[in-house]
Amino acid sequence: MARPCKADAEHTRDKILDAAEWMFLQHGYAKTSLEMIARAGGFTRGAIYWHFTDKVSVFKAMLQRVKLPMERMFEQKIEQEANPLQALYQMCLASLLQLFEDERHYRVHAILLTRCEQVGELADLHQHNLDLHLRIKLRCEGLFRQARKLGLVAADLNEQRAALALKAYMMGLYLSILREPDELNTIDTARQLLDDYFQRLGCNVM
Repeated sequence: MARPCKADAEHTRDKILDAAEWMFLQHGYAKTSLEMIARAGGFTRGAIYWHFTDKVSVFKAMLQRVKLPMERMFEQKIEQEANPLQALYQMCLASLLQLFEDERHYRVHAILLTRCEQVGELADLHQHNLDLHLRIKLRCEGLFRQARKLGLVAADLNEQRAALALKAYMMGLYLSILREPDELNTIDTARQLLDDYFQRLGCNVM
């Protein structure tokens, strides 16, 4: 078989991942096969194996096309902000906006959070997410600690509990957006819920 040119190969790879995205969303990870992905994209299984070794590698490549909300939060450079609470609020809001405004981002996170079990062959993905969430939690703790030192929150604020509560609150919003689209279906509603949380901390987000 002649090796395809780089542009054609990249185009085919993207189309395979597009088809995989829709199949995983419709059927879940466990019930999706490479044969189903091939049929959905109009490819042969051989075309898939040209680019990927197995279903796990297809799934992980699909995930790499987007940034997880928590991962994007971790990458932003905000430690030197004059108001760490305001910076943290903007970081959380940006991650929610992405779910509403980026269709691929929405689909991939719906798959990751509602359509697959991160056990067995995906166990390393689960560990990666645990490690990421720990880094996010530690970073949030640092921002809450900075806010306490600046007098922006109560002097007796426990930054560990505050960071854990924020992580749980954000994950709850993500899951509600993905699982209950009829109830939480606009960014305005999500923003109001986020505003409520930060206003209880004494952060003026207006």
